[in-house]
Amino acid sequence: MATFLSGSEIEALCTLEEVMASQREVFARHHRGETVLGPRAVLTQGENAQFSYIARASSDGPTIVKFGTVVPSNSSRGLPAVQTTVAALDSKTGSPNFFFDGEAVTRLRTVATSMAVAKALTPQAKRIAVVGIGHQGLAHAKAASEIFRPIELIGVLQQTKGTISTQSLFTSISTDLSALHEFDLAFICTNSLKPVLNTPLADQSLVISIGSFAPNRSEVAVDLLLDAENLFVDDPSISKEQCGSVREAIAFSGEKMSEPQGIGALFQEKSLTISGRSYFFSVGLGIQDAALVELLLEKMQRS
Repeated sequence: MATFLSGSEIEALCTLEEVMASQREVFARHHRGETVLGPRAVLTQGENAQFSYIARASSDGPTIVKFGTVVPSNSSRGLPAVQTTVAALDSKTGSPNFFFDGEAVTRLRTVATSMAVAKALTPQAKRIAVVGIGHQGLAHAKAASEIFRPIELIGVLQQTKGTISTQSLFTSISTDLSALHEFDLAFICTNSLKPVLNTPLADQSLVISIGSFAPNRSEVAVDLLLDAENLFVDDPSISKEQCGSVREAIAFSGEKMSEPQGIGALFQEKSLTISGRSYFFSVGLGIQDAALVELLLEKMQRS
């Protein structure tokens, strides 16, 4: 009989710092060719998307199978916009011994990767913005507050509707994206099909986009990427095919655009500082889920 781990059980088993460490390690392994990553499938259907993938974080680790959907209109139905399930297959028997709350796994590994990248590239970030205050946006805001202790943390919405119950987490709530030109770090966490960020941040800054995960989704305008000093992605070949913003920029610029850099190489550097305006796009890889599952299983074995 397979065991199911709920979101609360997953979060109780490990700290954010531990998950950040697991994400740094799995991307470094991926860069060295030590992970196993099957094809990532994404089907678009209007504003909706369905996805699935299979992966291992290490050659002898458990295989994970993940599938799910992204349906932005589910908020009006009282359902999550993102619904996923993760299964862990035993490395010896192949049996599905564990099932995990996919939303919790996705949220935790995505936030941990974002924070690991931000900590590596903008360790002194003090003015931080979170664009889109859904489940991922709030999770990013809470983590950024804990990791960076910023002097300013603003939440940005396309439009405000009523009272924002989480307003105490932010120094302010705004609908004005142009105000971000003085910020040094921004997390873009929307379900938008069209760019929401059309003006740059500060001269020395980092934008992390997690919503451009499918070919039909593009959170950052093309001209911003063409002027970028650094462009990071979780996997260059996958991002060029499946990240909407990167695809659009390459199609527009042709060979003029710099090659995206995988963050696996970034995490193998002992010290790295960025200059100019930089961007990181995360489409989400199965190795991230597999790394978190390995961590959770290790924690369970020790307890």
